[in-house]
Amino acid sequence: MSRYFIIPFIVFSMSYPQGIWYGGNLKKVSEVSVDIIFNDIDDPIWEEKLIQLSYLFLERYKLKINSENFSPSLVIKISVIEPGKSSPVSYNVDISVYDLFITKEDYTKNFAKKKILKKFKTGIIYQQNILGQSSNEKMRADMENTLLTLLDKFIDQWYQDNPIKQF
Repeated sequence: MSRYFIIPFIVFSMSYPQGIWYGGNLKKVSEVSVDIIFNDIDDPIWEEKLIQLSYLFLERYKLKINSENFSPSLVIKISVIEPGKSSPVSYNVDISVYDLFITKEDYTKNFAKKKILKKFKTGIIYQQNILGQSSNEKMRADMENTLLTLLDKFIDQWYQDNPIKQF
């Protein structure tokens, strides 16, 4: 008897997949502050190259970068995970957008009292990351390509949420 309910449930659940969780979260985001964080990278010249690569990619589009802006904040984390002297080197590139928000209950409670809201929370409104593995010789090129891929996905989502910015 239970299999008559399980089979339609499985078919129904696979036919309507869940959408992306961050769809629409980047609406009305017109300028961001950018923070780039490096972990276990010992080459300052290569770090500067990745910073310049990120800024040039973002400035090519109409997303304004304002370092004085506190929120929203685009955080790019680049980590190298070396297990030792072995040939494969693992890396992680993560792009997140943090913004301030307030719960509906706090807003309605303070709105009725006409108080100024001071306690905001920080939340992630967008996140993508890629964990990769490469040889020592190709690691830098692979990490740069991964960074550009993630930035491209971010810009694509930003344009989907702000279609007027394309023109």
